[in-house]
Amino acid sequence: MDPINSYPLNHFWGISVESRESILTQAIKETHAWHFKRNSAYRRTVSARGIGPTIDLQQFPCLIRPTAQIFKSYIDLIGSPFPQYNPVDFLKWLVDQISIELPRTRFKQFRKRYSSLESLLRAIESIYADFGFEISTSSGTSGRSSIILRDQDSIDRTVESFYLAFQRIMGMQANHRAIFVMPMETRIAMVRMASFSIKRIGVTKDRFHYTIPFPAYPDHVRIRAGKTLQPGWRGQIEKRLMCPAMNWLNDHYVFPQAIHQTRLLLEQAERVGEKVLLFGGWSHLHAVAMQLKENNRVLYLAPGSILGSGGGMKERYPFTPHQIRQDLSRYIQLKGNEPIPIHDVYGMGEGNWAAMQCKQGNYHVPPWIYASVLDNDDNFAKQSDYTGLLAFFDPFGGGRLFPAFYKTADQVRLINGAGCYNPILDCSCGEAGTYIAKDSIQRVDLFGEAGCGAQV
Repeated sequence: MDPINSYPLNHFWGISVESRESILTQAIKETHAWHFKRNSAYRRTVSARGIGPTIDLQQFPCLIRPTAQIFKSYIDLIGSPFPQYNPVDFLKWLVDQISIELPRTRFKQFRKRYSSLESLLRAIESIYADFGFEISTSSGTSGRSSIILRDQDSIDRTVESFYLAFQRIMGMQANHRAIFVMPMETRIAMVRMASFSIKRIGVTKDRFHYTIPFPAYPDHVRIRAGKTLQPGWRGQIEKRLMCPAMNWLNDHYVFPQAIHQTRLLLEQAERVGEKVLLFGGWSHLHAVAMQLKENNRVLYLAPGSILGSGGGMKERYPFTPHQIRQDLSRYIQLKGNEPIPIHDVYGMGEGNWAAMQCKQGNYHVPPWIYASVLDNDDNFAKQSDYTGLLAFFDPFGGGRLFPAFYKTADQVRLINGAGCYNPILDCSCGEAGTYIAKDSIQRVDLFGEAGCGAQV
């Protein structure tokens, strides 16, 4: 099977849960066989577990790999989190990770060193422009960025996945004015996919706003976090000069400007009665509410307006999501004093999908994702309500580049996971199928990076 010639995603909502699982299990088997033949890194890993090109359902747990094993493993190969200093070795790693052939003869077109990670990634996109690659990253506040390669087919599938969920769960439509408290220029995967998806819904350019006025390239985010610095004198400059200067600028100019611009756009929408989607990190949304509080102001937005957040909590932020929701509900309302819907979004840069929070507070896994949780023996749970590390298969979103079969570092309470459907446990919002229970997501071994999307 060529994974691109796949089942239309929007059809999954129109079929039974049992039929969904049948389609997905067959797609996983075919996608595995396709990548097993072509992807060296994947084949080495699963072959060491006794897996060949043909598999059965019981072997599915042997296919999953930690996302860091795929997208951060360049660090082990080149011995550094700075691939810009070893472009050819980084490219050798990249070729090993994907399921298509890249002409190695083009390696000689690369410089021996690049000044930044951003400049190296731009060079890859340019030298291999005929492949249509777009490279995104995780937020990378630890300084160890996941580097995620997508081609146009997988970008299209990921965007389709996001926008279908935005429409169905959050109620986003083309006549919303979209306000993102985010930078327009960034490689952070979740920011890019969310904004691409809103455009796919049909929101025109003049109704789409980014309110963070400066770019957030990988090195900008890394230096601001101050956790991983370059070796030698460059690292000393980053530590003593650039990190404090960038954080001062963010605290005293960038962040206040973004919040002020967001408030102006909201007030404009209030005056003309436009529906709004306001999307940002919890700390960003809270800052808008606090500015309204300081001015003794309550916004009354048009019915159908939505608040959305993603990326978790900013590290050491003194308010909980529950407190932030209370403040948002107090100072941003729908006309008629109706409460405004507030939806959180769960996702990851390495994934090709997002789970949107419904009105009951649960996170609905899209029906084209085969999701389960792992027990203490790394086997899939056999219960319909189970807490463990989330694992998932996306046989359509990864496309031709790599098999999107991942073990995450997130502990969740998963209801109606793959092979364990119990209709009695369906969410009371009316969506049938797999969902992550409200308030159950814990980033087990990434607490230092949790909420990094909120620090953009």
